[in-house]
Amino acid sequence: MLSIENLSVTFKDRASGEDIRACDGISLNVEAGELVGLVGESGCGKSTLGRTIVGLERASAGRVLINGVDVLTLRGSRRRQARLQAQYIFQDPYTALTPSQTIGQAIDEALQIAGEHNARARMLRARSLMEEVGLPLDILERQPRELSGGQRQRVCIARSLVVEPKVLICDEPVSSLDVSIRAQIMNLFLKLRDEKGLAILFIAHDLAVVRQAASRVYVMYLGQIMEAGPSASVYSQPLHPYTQSLLSAVPDPDPRIERQRRRILLEGDVPSPARPPSGCRFRTRCPAAASICASEPPVMSIGEASAHCHFAGTVRLMPAA
Repeated sequence: MLSIENLSVTFKDRASGEDIRACDGISLNVEAGELVGLVGESGCGKSTLGRTIVGLERASAGRVLINGVDVLTLRGSRRRQARLQAQYIFQDPYTALTPSQTIGQAIDEALQIAGEHNARARMLRARSLMEEVGLPLDILERQPRELSGGQRQRVCIARSLVVEPKVLICDEPVSSLDVSIRAQIMNLFLKLRDEKGLAILFIAHDLAVVRQAASRVYVMYLGQIMEAGPSASVYSQPLHPYTQSLLSAVPDPDPRIERQRRRILLEGDVPSPARPPSGCRFRTRCPAAASICASEPPVMSIGEASAHCHFAGTVRLMPAA
């Protein structure tokens, strides 16, 4: 349903004039009825990728196929129509809503933009959407400031469903919510995935968020995919040193295990995307880096799970004592 092929996104740094490649040759796929996780540190390019898929940023190379059609090649009304199939859910549900509008007005406006000109049909559709996302009908008369964070995010999800999309791009949609509410919103995404057959790309910086929900996971660092594979294998037997370090930072719910765990500490800061390291982009922070890592870019290994590493699956980083 969603296929990204060798996608690159480049920005011009206003201060230095340098080209910043936020995404560099990204490829990934999401099937209908599947939730796929895209994880990595802040600033690695995850949100830029998501925004490019729905047309909020411009790609400099590559393809974005939605239901088999490359939307980057379309123009005018054909492109707008194709874009309707992919909807974006933002991280902060409060800033995503207009404070002066009631929820009913926000949904009604979206329905009008989608081409529904019958006022009664819009009202019935708005009521139906509230039921789909588990909200009471009186929410339609209220303003965003009167709702909790979880309720506002449900409203944003409802609004994204107005055009009956095939793809949802969820940009850290639970990171601003309380832990107890996160599970409810995650369950809502899973319900929509199953009932509507949606393809969901779920962006997160916290691997624990997508562990149970995602069937597959892509791990991103400095604009490139470092590892990809089924959730079970990525979490239990990570092939890439970067994935190993991320997983070591995920807290364990059992306090006894958590007290005994040791984390893999990475030295240094993430390099500038304007001047990425030669060879492997992770090599400047990788404890297992060798001379080949600086001279030759690694090729993605092939298998059920794959990694962008010269030593994929052969290196296990040791946690700090």
